Amino acid sequence: MKRDVTRLTVIAFAVLATLALCTPIVAAQDAMGSQSNPEAMQRLEKMSAALQLTPQQKRQVAPIIMDEAPKVKALKGDTSMPPMQKAMKMRQISEATDAKLKPILNPQQYQTLMQMQAQERQQMIQKMENR
Repeated sequence: MKRDVTRLTVIAFAVLATLALCTPIVAAQDAMGSQSNPEAMQRLEKMSAALQLTPQQKRQVAPIIMDEAPKVKALKGDTSMPPMQKAMKMRQISEATDAKLKPILNPQQYQTLMQMQAQERQQMIQKMENR
């Protein structure tokens, strides 16, 4: 009996020590991720607020947004592609992201997301017309 208590104490200590060591590493990785991609983090926060995402939804949405961000950034930086082709490619990226987000969001959240995107497209069109 005493041996079992000692074993449990050692195991509990090992688990706590592991958590204590890993928590700062995970926090640092999270911080680096948000620093290395501030646009994606900003988009995630905007979506989270507008759609009133639950913490679980936010955790599920974050990697999708982080995956999309470098694709959008690369596309925006591509000066060799004509504007119409860029717009079509941007639409493809957006549709692929939407397909991943739809199962995570409830119908009201998804409808709000579609409205947000329509508004963003309208703003982009107006911006292009004003050039």
